[in-house]
Amino acid sequence: MNNFLFLGGDMRSVYAAKKLREHYDCFVYGIDENETDVPKLREITKFKSLVLPLPVTRDGVNINTPYFGHPLPLTIIPDAVHEGGVVYCGRSIPELEDICGRHNLGITDYFEREELVVMNAMVTAESTLEILIRELKRSIFGSNVLLTGFGRISKVLAKYLITLGAHVTVTARKYSDLAWAEITGCKAVHLSKMSGIVSGFDVIINTVPAVMFGTGDIKNLKPGCLTVDLASKPGFEDMDNVIHALSLPGKSSPVSAGYIIADTIMNILAETEAGGEANA
Repeated sequence: MNNFLFLGGDMRSVYAAKKLREHYDCFVYGIDENETDVPKLREITKFKSLVLPLPVTRDGVNINTPYFGHPLPLTIIPDAVHEGGVVYCGRSIPELEDICGRHNLGITDYFEREELVVMNAMVTAESTLEILIRELKRSIFGSNVLLTGFGRISKVLAKYLITLGAHVTVTARKYSDLAWAEITGCKAVHLSKMSGIVSGFDVIINTVPAVMFGTGDIKNLKPGCLTVDLASKPGFEDMDNVIHALSLPGKSSPVSAGYIIADTIMNILAETEAGGEANA
């Protein structure tokens, strides 16, 4: 029977292990905070499957372990999974792939799965609404909101905001994204024309990992405009009073985010089993 070791990570890893434990033997290591009934190891032993956090690492050297008092180098991975086993990870990096290749370990990036990315977008959108409710000095109903980009997060967030009565404008570079924004019920403005409209918004939410608002744009923002950056790279140039809201699922909804990871791994296992039966 398959078994799993969750190595490092935040509370998402704990809750993912708890959910997966309904079907498999699961243990955690490298997480001091454990408020669930998932057993913790005192020392690393080898398992058939290893689950690494999202993201795997923040420095390219050590596994991401925000709730552990000691560094766990990526080179420790072969000590935690049997040869021929599988390493599940979020956002793989070349260093990890090299280690797995040299030690005959399979590697599966669960963050490349569409079902996980879509469900993560839903959790991120909900968490963004919580920020707006807490920080906005007026109701969402009737507020003028600008969304930059129209990827998965913006698509979900636009639906939520429209349902709550906000007037939503989307700015994007691709005309196809603008078309989908209009179908969703948003006003669509091409990115090349954004500078001329920034002064009319109560809320601006950036989802694009690039500088979207230069110094000139920032000077023209409406006084009291709430600015929220959901992207991995700053979207507002030289602006101090912006809420940087990165990795929201792990911070605001670790239970749901963890269960999403567990469900995705079970989907991968089901597909692998089905493929094996088809080739038998």
